[in-house]
Amino acid sequence: MRKLIFLSIILAALLFISCTSTNPTLQIMNLGAAKNAVQAYYESGAFDRECSRIIDDAIDQIDGINLSGKSAVVFDIDETALSNYEYTKEIGFGYVYKLWNEWQQKGIAPAIKDTKRFYDYLVLKNIHVIFITGRYAEVGEATKRNLIEQGYVKFDTLIIRSDSERKILAAEWKAAKREELVSKGYNIIACIGDQWSDLVGGNT
Repeated sequence: MRKLIFLSIILAALLFISCTSTNPTLQIMNLGAAKNAVQAYYESGAFDRECSRIIDDAIDQIDGINLSGKSAVVFDIDETALSNYEYTKEIGFGYVYKLWNEWQQKGIAPAIKDTKRFYDYLVLKNIHVIFITGRYAEVGEATKRNLIEQGYVKFDTLIIRSDSERKILAAEWKAAKREELVSKGYNIIACIGDQWSDLVGGNT
């Protein structure tokens, strides 16, 4: 049984729908309005409520399946296990590589509470936890420290991009890493992430 869990980021959806639709009744959303919508989504509690419903459903589904000694769940990190919301809000929801790298090196991103609740549930059931992140090797130690300090203390491995893997598309790279896990005997029963690259390409 396969379970796909998708924590959606509303900004991408708003911009995609607004900018690609040929429906004349839909108007392109102003970037400022899109940013305000993202802020309202997070700060009104809507994001937390949606996450809670998704995790409740995931727990219900895993409770209904037969587990093996190698059953595993694969987690993404950014906007899945850890939240970068305050950082991205501070820079206007943009992206600057240097600033992003400095933020990751600080290792202070807080856990997303319902993802952590799901993680705690998995640990109690002796389900293997694996992190696969698009972050680069230069922030590997800071990332590991950040996870542990936020309570993600028990996991099999943290898979992070090497310098030679920088140019591989995220979906292709993550699928290859999941395939490696399966070849080692893991039975991946769920993936949790905020991007389609976390959820497509096999072994999800």
